[in-house]
Amino acid sequence: MYKFLFFSLIILNQNLTTLFDEGNSFYNNGNYEQAIEKYSSIIKSGYESSELYYNLGNSYYKLNDIANSIFYFEKSLLLDPNNLQSKNNLSFANNMTIDRIETVPVNQIAKFMSNLSTLFKYQQWFYVALFIELISVVFFVLYLFNKNPNTKRKYFSISISFFILFSVVLAISFNSKSISDKYNPAIIFENRIAFKTEPNERSEQIFELNKGTKVNIIDDVNEWSLVELSNGSKGWVLKSSFQPLK
Repeated sequence: MYKFLFFSLIILNQNLTTLFDEGNSFYNNGNYEQAIEKYSSIIKSGYESSELYYNLGNSYYKLNDIANSIFYFEKSLLLDPNNLQSKNNLSFANNMTIDRIETVPVNQIAKFMSNLSTLFKYQQWFYVALFIELISVVFFVLYLFNKNPNTKRKYFSISISFFILFSVVLAISFNSKSISDKYNPAIIFENRIAFKTEPNERSEQIFELNKGTKVNIIDDVNEWSLVELSNGSKGWVLKSSFQPLK
């Protein structure tokens, strides 16, 4: 049974690689619709990667489907925030959108802490914190069992230093988790979508936006969602008007 499962996984991996190569071949030959079909079939099989979403974003960009292009570049960055190619192409795609949403200015310290917290996923920060704590414990044990006073002081100082570093990294991990929990992005896929003051059609319209605009989902009420723009503006929109990235 295990051998059968092992070979099944090998065959599946080979099939996915073949689909990916075929998609790349279609893309290089300018057959972007066929490339999208191949890449999408890989996703339907349950596999995803930053590179796969990056290729999908490029394919949709070539077809001038800016909303889908932005959607998949953003999904690529969710899996790999340091993917420079996705970042660069996302900026090109954003320049093609109709609406220009300014970002709320933040002070340099807050920006630094935010960039630091999102440099890695919160699980990765947590593992780093545990590793640093282990080092702190090792030096503390060495301090306890060492007889030389000078060496004991050295081990104790090192242990305390690593413990302080552990506390800092652990705080970064918790901050990263908080940012991740509050971050629920989506891309609008309808033109001239109305933002309402309340979750119903009768409420007052605040403004309108076009497809390709990125929003952050804050709350849900039936078929409506309260979303926030990067400039801090909020409004209720129909769930059918956007696609969540997560």
